[in-house]
Amino acid sequence: MHEQPVSSAFDYPIICHAEVDLPSWLKELTGKSGWKLMGEEEDEQYDAFSLRRGADSAEVVLYRSGHATVDVGGEMLYDGQLSFSSAFARLRYYNAENGERVLLN
Repeated sequence: MHEQPVSSAFDYPIICHAEVDLPSWLKELTGKSGWKLMGEEEDEQYDAFSLRRGADSAEVVLYRSGHATVDVGGEMLYDGQLSFSSAFARLRYYNAENGERVLLN
């Protein structure tokens, strides 16, 4: 889960809530399934997730800016903006003042 404020033409602030299926994303990047979440760390700037598959380890960092990195076994497999057109990520928008869901076209 990852949230960041979104600039909009609305007269109230909007929060963007991102849900990322980390095991599916790692399967897409590595070709290997069976990734398990081992731990997570939250900071003002990012959420970091540690995953493991047998002897393989991975770290996924989702930055509040929308940037993400994926490191598997010391090799950077992804370093860029999250793509929400894929099957492993979904965006939802909410009114920051009252929590109601906002539909954007």
